[in-house]
Amino acid sequence: MNNIIECRNLNKSYGRKAVLKNINFDIQAGKPVALVGPNGAGKSTLFSLLSGYIHPSNGEVKVLGQPVGSPELIGCIGTLPQDALLNPNLTIFQQLCFFARLQGFDRSACQVEVGRVLELMKLSNCQNQKAPELSHGMKKRVSIAQALIGQPKLVLLDEPTAGLDPENARNIRQQVTELAGD
Repeated sequence: MNNIIECRNLNKSYGRKAVLKNINFDIQAGKPVALVGPNGAGKSTLFSLLSGYIHPSNGEVKVLGQPVGSPELIGCIGTLPQDALLNPNLTIFQQLCFFARLQGFDRSACQVEVGRVLELMKLSNCQNQKAPELSHGMKKRVSIAQALIGQPKLVLLDEPTAGLDPENARNIRQQVTELAGD
């Protein structure tokens, strides 16, 4: 099995504060992986490094065999930041179409792809609603749907179940497990 993520001697500091120190690991494709630790342990910083939102102070990060930030990774990684926000003025369908267009989908392909991710996340019945009309759990599912647009090879989810009731959290973990093989 191929490594989907490789980190070698990864360090991240903010000024004199070291957040990550000499991190080394490999993650293989095909299985969900959870990063667990206390608040302030550097989990979100690692997520941001893997997503290419920030750069390491030193060390090496490869995703899908490419250095993070490589043009070859465009469209290959879907991400859900911890506190992703939805536009309150757009319907869920409009919002997801916007993200699909950013991924390069034309107007008709965008509608098909948005229909696919809405169905996948069991949100088709609320596609015409706006974010303020949705429960917290439904908003999380919309954000996960956004991360799945374009069928990326790697999906990174930062605290996808934070603030959810146990049943919705279990449903999201189950959906992630089902999708992991793809």
